[in-house]
Amino acid sequence: MILNKKLKLAYCVFLGCYGLSLHSSLAAYREPGQLGSPDSWKNAEFNRQWGLEAISAEFAYARAYTGKGVTIGVIDDAILSHPEFAGKLTRLDNGSYNFSYDKQDNMSFGTHGTHVAGIAAAKRDGSGMHGVAYDADIIGTKLNDYGNRNGREELIQSAARVINNSWGIRPDIRRDAKGDIIWLPNGRPDYVAWVKTDVINEVMRNKSNLEWGSEQPVPTGGHSAMATLLRAAKHGKLIVFSAGNYNNYNIPEAQKSLPYAFPEVLNNYLIVTNLSNNDKLSVSSTSCGHTASFLACQPGSSIYSSVGELVSNTGGAVNREAYNKGELTVKPDYGNMSGTSMAPDVTGFAAVLMQRFPYMSAAQISAVIKTTATDLGEVGIDHLFGWGRVNLRDAINGPKMFITQEDIPQEFYVPGSYSEKQFVVNIPGLGNIVEAGTPVERRCTSGECDFDSWSNDIRGHGGLTKTGAGTLAVLGNNTYSGDTWVKQGVLAYNGSVASNVYIENSGTVAGDRTVGAFRAVRGCEHGDAGNGYGTLHVLLDAVFDRGSQYNVELADKGRSDKLAARRAFLNGGSMNVSLDRSQKLMSQNEAELLVGNNYTILTTLDGVTGRFDNANPSYPFVKVALDYRGNDTGLGITKTDATFDSLASTENDKEVARAVETLNATEPVTETAKRSVSIPASEEANLQQSDAGAAQAVNEEASIVAGHPIYESFLGFTTARELQQATRQLSGQIHADMASAQINESRYLRDTATERLRQADGRRTASDIKADDNGAWAKLLGNWGHASGNDNATGYQTSTYGVLLGLDSELFDDGRLGVMTGYTRTSLVGGLQSVVHSDTTHLGLYGDKRFGALALPAGGTYTWHRIDTSRSVNYGAQADREKARYNARTGQLFIESGYDWSNDVVNLEPFANLAYTHYRNEGINEQGGAAALRGDKQSQSATASTLGLRADTQWQTDSVAIALPGELGWQHQYGKLERKTQLMFKRSDVAFDVNSVPVSRDGAILKAGVDVSINKNVVLSLGYGGQLSSNHQDNSVNAGLTWRF
Repeated sequence: MILNKKLKLAYCVFLGCYGLSLHSSLAAYREPGQLGSPDSWKNAEFNRQWGLEAISAEFAYARAYTGKGVTIGVIDDAILSHPEFAGKLTRLDNGSYNFSYDKQDNMSFGTHGTHVAGIAAAKRDGSGMHGVAYDADIIGTKLNDYGNRNGREELIQSAARVINNSWGIRPDIRRDAKGDIIWLPNGRPDYVAWVKTDVINEVMRNKSNLEWGSEQPVPTGGHSAMATLLRAAKHGKLIVFSAGNYNNYNIPEAQKSLPYAFPEVLNNYLIVTNLSNNDKLSVSSTSCGHTASFLACQPGSSIYSSVGELVSNTGGAVNREAYNKGELTVKPDYGNMSGTSMAPDVTGFAAVLMQRFPYMSAAQISAVIKTTATDLGEVGIDHLFGWGRVNLRDAINGPKMFITQEDIPQEFYVPGSYSEKQFVVNIPGLGNIVEAGTPVERRCTSGECDFDSWSNDIRGHGGLTKTGAGTLAVLGNNTYSGDTWVKQGVLAYNGSVASNVYIENSGTVAGDRTVGAFRAVRGCEHGDAGNGYGTLHVLLDAVFDRGSQYNVELADKGRSDKLAARRAFLNGGSMNVSLDRSQKLMSQNEAELLVGNNYTILTTLDGVTGRFDNANPSYPFVKVALDYRGNDTGLGITKTDATFDSLASTENDKEVARAVETLNATEPVTETAKRSVSIPASEEANLQQSDAGAAQAVNEEASIVAGHPIYESFLGFTTARELQQATRQLSGQIHADMASAQINESRYLRDTATERLRQADGRRTASDIKADDNGAWAKLLGNWGHASGNDNATGYQTSTYGVLLGLDSELFDDGRLGVMTGYTRTSLVGGLQSVVHSDTTHLGLYGDKRFGALALPAGGTYTWHRIDTSRSVNYGAQADREKARYNARTGQLFIESGYDWSNDVVNLEPFANLAYTHYRNEGINEQGGAAALRGDKQSQSATASTLGLRADTQWQTDSVAIALPGELGWQHQYGKLERKTQLMFKRSDVAFDVNSVPVSRDGAILKAGVDVSINKNVVLSLGYGGQLSSNHQDNSVNAGLTWRF
């Protein structure tokens, strides 16, 4: 019967309330499971469903594989909107539920589909239980749905990738002469046994109808159920089907035998039997029989999962009368069920693997499930257990067999099945589309789409074909006998393979283990499998055809990729040479000199026939030459005529590049390198001897010629951008920046002295200098600056804070003389993680002479700096941190003339000044790695003049007095504008110049302020001062409150 609208509404209202109480702790749930710790996932919710541990689901969860992003389809009873499915269930049926009456007119509710869906994908939220693929979504449709909606066809066209089918046709039950059921000694009904030939003949008789039905939207009558499954399989879905509950002696019926008529879909078909918790076939479970080659076992006895039941709102009976009165609602609950209907353990299992291997098809997922199953009963595939119990711990590590017909026992072989000789895996690259044009088309967005690894030992008669732009690493000891083809991307062997390996198109093979034979048709062989250097061992012949490539990476201490074979046939092809740029050289005083080294990159037992077409290094500073010598092929490294500065574009870069070029002086060192070229003991002894002989002696000691780490790192540059990145960080520009900043900021001393003289002479109505009547004064300094970088030098920012103190007195009637001192701290942040701090002490003498309205202030200061620098060097794999502490001094002389022109409204003072500044450091000596610099004592000078106008005015209101001072000037720099420092690498006597940001020839001086005298005791002040030019901008802001009491 169909649940009516009134009951459904009551059910929905009740479910909301019941769901709240059932999951009252949901908001507080905290996941105890931790990545890398399988046991941490075994909480109470996990343990309520014993099948999870039986299939080793915790190992998948510990690697973050939970079915996320995968959709599961369910064909069954209508699925209740249970709290376990909140936010993840889509129903494609006509919205009705199934219930029935007993002889007493009591009603029951069909919850088989709800129980099945929970096993597959119930949520993990700390309540009840959870499914195998608890992060997967669910799409459900009813097996028997007689409305207008075709849910089966919608399911076929949906994103569901695996469809669970826990239903079937029950055979007749034997009865005695009285018509009573015959019961077996184990308590089971005596079902009539299906006969294999009858079952298969039934499928074959309907083959044409099924073929027709599968090629169009499936109808709802006749053989539509079987047509649905066939059509779904052809559309790329994995069909999981329960074997049946008709005793061990029975075999699956016609629906489960569909691959006998359509062997092309066998790999998309997976039959499931029921295990008890002791790994025995449940007495109720149908056995594998003729479906053994596409069957696996899973836990199916007393499985706890989601269910529901009808309850009365009034506490009365649950019957037809209560239903008609609208007194019944549906209560979500949990319960145990047994049978092969619990097949969704495998359905959820498949969804987890679909997340784990997002690039695999449903047929390939089925192969992984079968070949990683734990064998039960007789060795291999058998009539009771098929492939065995599913094992998620092994399955997440990839397939264990590439299956062909030869791997299937003849008694279980389905004619026409397992006809593909190659397991074709497409690692597409991140973001690419897989299974395009099908309902399961998807974009591959997880990391496995770009790089994945299989660690199982793979056997079988089949082979492997690698396609797609990504990388697949095969880590096990593989004995599969089919060929290996690499047509795209990279196949990395960090294990062994007995197969013959062929490379074509854009494929690449990498590895340091063993293969049977090897042929590069148009692809690449690369010895590095991403874990260092090693030898790819070929037990038979290695062949390179024209158009193929052999990629070799070279490093220090004799390390390189290498190929060792019985024989080598070089029919052309290219050798591409690359340098190991992952080595961290900066912490070393010396690095092995690459230029002049010779490497053995191909060694054979029975000789090399032919030649490579060419050898191609991709570096402007390195060239190679091949040396064919008997059974081996060597590679020599020399320097090209190109100089490092040929890639530099600015003067700073060229200076550093030229200095690095001089670091190539070599000297012998006592260190020796152990150059081991031994082959694994598992290989044939004569091949091992060949490889060892090619290197003169296994573990031979070879003296190393030392070179400078920076020079060696430059040899691997390929572009001007790489070189610039290095030279900018090696240049030590921060030292030139600091020298320039100290010269620029000396103006604050002379500006303060001049301003103090104007204040004391009464020519400044307001000031941020605080003075008493005895000539003592103080000023707080705070300013920040910015230098704009250019193509040659990076910019920097400065900030200076401190205090200046002074004392002066009137000298005669028309002059003043004073002294000043102070402390400031300057911080400079340069480009590329460079920082400088300077602690500075000042001492100065100043004074003026007045001739009426004309004033002539002058003075001199001397400054002591304690400078601490820290800079990072980071380019490519190179990293270093250099620090230095050194002293410096700055002296300056200044003079000014100003004419006071005042009236009742405004005070004006045109002025002109001239300043000379001299900076000198006491030598630089950085501490750090190979990039540390040193510099001799050196000095810089600057001369600048300023022409400008000062103005201020004041007025009195009823309550306050306001003064507005201001200044505008034009500053001009004389002489050279460059600010440079000469440095050298610590192991070199060759100096190079590094320029800071040049000063601007002309700039503007701007000052403005306001002083508000609230009364004779309280004064508020605010002021701004700035020096603005195209390359440098210095700014200061001051604010003050003076309260006399």
